[in-house]
Amino acid sequence: MNEHAQRALERLRNPDSAAVSELAAVLVDHANHTLIRELAPPRWIASQLAAALEAATHGDLLRDWVDQRIDARRTRWATEERPLRDWVTDDVIAPLHALVGRPVTLHEELVFRIIDQPEIRSFISGILHDTVHNFRRRVSDLDTGRIGSLGRRAARRGRGLFGQVGRNLSGMAENLVDAVKEEVDQALETRVQEFIDNATAETVATLARAAADEGNAATLGALRLAILDVVLDTPVRQLAAEADKQQPEDLADVVVAAIRAAVAQEDFVSRAETRIAAVLAEAGDQTLGAWLMEIGLAQVWSETTTELLTEHMTSVVSDDPFEAWWEALHAP
Repeated sequence: MNEHAQRALERLRNPDSAAVSELAAVLVDHANHTLIRELAPPRWIASQLAAALEAATHGDLLRDWVDQRIDARRTRWATEERPLRDWVTDDVIAPLHALVGRPVTLHEELVFRIIDQPEIRSFISGILHDTVHNFRRRVSDLDTGRIGSLGRRAARRGRGLFGQVGRNLSGMAENLVDAVKEEVDQALETRVQEFIDNATAETVATLARAAADEGNAATLGALRLAILDVVLDTPVRQLAAEADKQQPEDLADVVVAAIRAAVAQEDFVSRAETRIAAVLAEAGDQTLGAWLMEIGLAQVWSETTTELLTEHMTSVVSDDPFEAWWEALHAP
């Protein structure tokens, strides 16, 4: 290696030299002045996307990464007493409120088909059943006291008026009262179940009508806002505990399976290429730097990318393969 090449290599490897960082800045500046549609061919981007997704969903790599992230968040959030509102910025809460509270009128037939499910009917029926039977029990206790008292009075009178025969009549009176009460209970049970069945069907229909009623749109919007505010004002610890009941790890399996199935389709790359090409075409003659400036990320992207490139390039120029390449480059 000649003297000039050796000095240049030493300058590149010198930690106090700015040569590598200046080269990284040149690369970033070149990228910033490149048209977005010319950064990379859509076909290459699509194929790289497919390769990355296929690699990520192969085996348990992605699932293990997700599990680690969930465990880390679970440990962190388990003791977090601050409400969720403290974690959401005001510029997000305002549009979120506007979206959730927007008056919306739903289609009645669609709402009915959504909520007219056996599980919902069973839930409503159970509530009605408990309510009606609790009321029946209170009424029954009251009636038992009155009717039982009537039977006992009839029995006492029968014993007093007819002697031994009266004692037999008193037993008949009590049995008669019990028989009448049993018949009434059986008849009432049939009517109660009939009432519950009819009331359940009417409740489902009423819910559908109420949800589709234009006059209730504002009220339902206010209800959604109230629910949102309850969630925002709930400590993160409590929300995390509720989320844990849904086993969030299992959601990763669903996502991985969906991605794996999508990537496995023969036309995935071609479809992705078409969409990527359309996105790049929308950029027109806009450069990467102009786009970053438009979204307010030009400075932070340039700084962080330059720093990242500098770190990698510093490692590269320190390796023996780079020195061999450098020497061959400057060979006579």
